[in-house]
Amino acid sequence: MSLFILGIGHKTASVEIRERATLVPENIHAFLTMAKTYHIASEIVVLSTCNRTEFYFYDFAMSVEEFCEIWANYSELDVKTAQKHLYQYEGDRAVEHIFRVASGLESLILGEPQIMGQLKEALRVATEHQMARKYLQRVLQMSFNIAKEVRTETNIGAFAVSVAFSAVQLAKNIFDGLEHHHVLLLGAGETIELVARHLIEAGVRNLSIVNRRVERASMMIEELGVPASAHSLEELADCLPVADIVVASTAAQEALITKEMVKNALKLRKNRPMLLIDLAVPRDISPELDKLSNIYLYTVDNLNAIVEDNQKAREEAALLAERYIAEGIARWQSWYQLAEIGSSVQALQDYAATERELAVTRLLNQMNDAKDAELIRKMATQLTNRLLHPMIEHLKALEEADEKVKVTELIAQFKV
Repeated sequence: MSLFILGIGHKTASVEIRERATLVPENIHAFLTMAKTYHIASEIVVLSTCNRTEFYFYDFAMSVEEFCEIWANYSELDVKTAQKHLYQYEGDRAVEHIFRVASGLESLILGEPQIMGQLKEALRVATEHQMARKYLQRVLQMSFNIAKEVRTETNIGAFAVSVAFSAVQLAKNIFDGLEHHHVLLLGAGETIELVARHLIEAGVRNLSIVNRRVERASMMIEELGVPASAHSLEELADCLPVADIVVASTAAQEALITKEMVKNALKLRKNRPMLLIDLAVPRDISPELDKLSNIYLYTVDNLNAIVEDNQKAREEAALLAERYIAEGIARWQSWYQLAEIGSSVQALQDYAATERELAVTRLLNQMNDAKDAELIRKMATQLTNRLLHPMIEHLKALEEADEKVKVTELIAQFKV
């Protein structure tokens, strides 16, 4: 068996099952150590993320059922569940899957770039354990190149497809860069934390977080690892005048930012414009603000419409990306064919070298002259090369004609 993949991902399993299937880093190391000792496959790479756990094999040497039992030992997955939600790919279909994964075409969020780093880390760990060599090294390096082509030549990564990221993109579009603008975040939940991380990546350096529980805001600032200030809801009106951008997402049942609060803030700002983005349902920001001059107010509905349009744009880009995947598969097939010829030729050469050495040794045992012995060795090597040349040329022709059965039968006769 050549390239082979076993996995569980977001297309076949719920988040609860994906969590159980995951191998934590220490278990990946333990698994690879065990796999090398017991020869589960010639080469293995393990990719384990929140949305997928996949095993990439070269020369897989056991049944799928046996492997599922091993998988269960290194995760919280049971064998029956693993078999129920498992997918598997072999040969060129496995190659195609790896290329699609690297390009973000198999991701939950189409085109997301994080998977590239996760794949590179998986390859690094496998290489460290000497479990990624000729074939998996090659296919994964090719996948990185193809993913780069897809990202460069299509717009698959150019459109925001999450509300949090769309909010940041909106801010970047309205303001000329975010480095010198102050951002106020209202809330300290998962959505606001995601917005904060996107803002930091976009260059924001002036950040304030207002939350009902100040300690939770302080904890989030510590997790983000950036200079920022934490404030209580009672301080919200005082924080608004310095904020160029406000993003709100709390569980409050009524508006926390009122028209009167913002009117006062605008006076203190000398009517410098403010962008307010309300990601909450019910709303955190009074819709009456939309009537004020120098106020840009967007709700979660506005952003959902942007996300929907952007998702369609990414899907169109994904269709263009298929061309690069197909070209990559063709390049892999060419390389793989040459690699297989090399292995077959090596088998012939090993056979000939062994037979030559046996014959020369028998002859030399009957001789005493060192000079004659050297001439005999030289003659034997030349004769071997002459005999092998037409055989190797015939072998290459069979490989190029895709006569795999005949090649296998021929090489089987020369296994040492």
